Amino acid sequence: MEVVIDHMGRPDTRRGVNAPGFQALIRLLQSGRGWSKLSAPYRTSTGAFPYTDITPFAHALVAAAPERLLWGTDWPHVTLDSPMPNDGDLCNQLAVWVPDAHTRKQILVDNPQRLYGFR
Repeated sequence: MEVVIDHMGRPDTRRGVNAPGFQALIRLLQSGRGWSKLSAPYRTSTGAFPYTDITPFAHALVAAAPERLLWGTDWPHVTLDSPMPNDGDLCNQLAVWVPDAHTRKQILVDNPQRLYGFR
């Protein structure tokens, strides 16, 4: 059975990418038994857009297991505890997290196609 983890596992940004829980997520992805969505940075960030405290977590996931990542805006952004995010900003943030065009295509097209069986 494979599992899909939302929002990069909602890491505690104060604990950093070496926190045990975040490292467990990386190991899950590398094992091939799980996926993670690069989504909803506003749900975990302690700051406003561009959610710079989340960027190291996105970079760590991309470096560790780009073939196990998916992307999403988390629209329609229900049950918010923060201001409504701008979906255009969220889309643009992907280029910051994943600067390589080939890897972005993998996350946006190839990985969802493989996971969900899209043709």
